[in-house]
Amino acid sequence: MNVKVSGLYRYPVQSVRGEELASAAFGAKGIPGDRAFAIVDLELGVVAHASRAKKNYRPIITWNARFLTAVDAPRPVVELDFADGETLRSDDAEIDRIISDRLAMPAALVVNDGSRVPKLYEHSHCHMLTSATLRRLAEEHPDGNFAPARFRPNIMLDAGEAVGFLEQDWIGSHVAIGKATFDVNDVCKRCALTTRAQGDLPNDPGILHATVANKTVAGIYSAVARPGAVKVGDVVKVME
Repeated sequence: MNVKVSGLYRYPVQSVRGEELASAAFGAKGIPGDRAFAIVDLELGVVAHASRAKKNYRPIITWNARFLTAVDAPRPVVELDFADGETLRSDDAEIDRIISDRLAMPAALVVNDGSRVPKLYEHSHCHMLTSATLRRLAEEHPDGNFAPARFRPNIMLDAGEAVGFLEQDWIGSHVAIGKATFDVNDVCKRCALTTRAQGDLPNDPGILHATVANKTVAGIYSAVARPGAVKVGDVVKVME
C-alpha cells in the first residue's frame, strides 16, 4: 500500500490551532517550534490544555497561532488570533492580562520549556494520523465532518481508498518518512476536544462517539529516532 504525507502541521501554542507547512525539518523533539508556548492556569499551576474538563479552557481551541519570526530566533514571536478579529503578539506587555480576561481566570502565556509547568508529550513528539482511520470513523458517524483539524496531527497521511485503523499495526515499528525515521510507541486516545466547535467545524459529539468502536483510539504517537526533513508527498516506509 502506498501511504504518503498529505499534510504537515505545527502548533506554536499548546491546544491552540496551528499552521500548515509544506515541509518540516524534524529534530530530536519533533517539529521545531511545535508547542513552543503554553497557556498556564496560574490558579492550578498546570498547562491549560483544551482536553482538560475545566470550562474556562474551552475558548483556547478556537484561537489560532502562527510564528512571526524564525522559530530559532533568540526570542521567537507568535501571533494569537482570537477568531473574533482581535490579534495579539506574544511579546505584547498586555498579553497575560488579555488572555486572563478572555478565559475569566488568572493565566499567562509562557515558553513551554518545562521551567514553569511540566511539558506534555515528552516521550512522543510526533502525532500521526491516516486517512484510512478517518474513513473508518466516518462509517460510524456518516454525517460527521472528520477533518484532520479536529485531531491535531503533526503528520497527516493519505492511504488512498484504504479504510481501517491501519497505523495501529505500526506500534513497535520504525517508520521512515523522507529523511526522518520515527519509533512508533503508542496509540492516541481521544477526548471531547475532537467534538468542539473550531474554525468552520461545528460542535459534534458524534465525532468522539465514533471512536468508541476502536476504544476511543484514533492515530498514533511516535518519537523521532533519526532527525531529518519531511515534506508533503513523501512516501511512508514501515520497518520492523
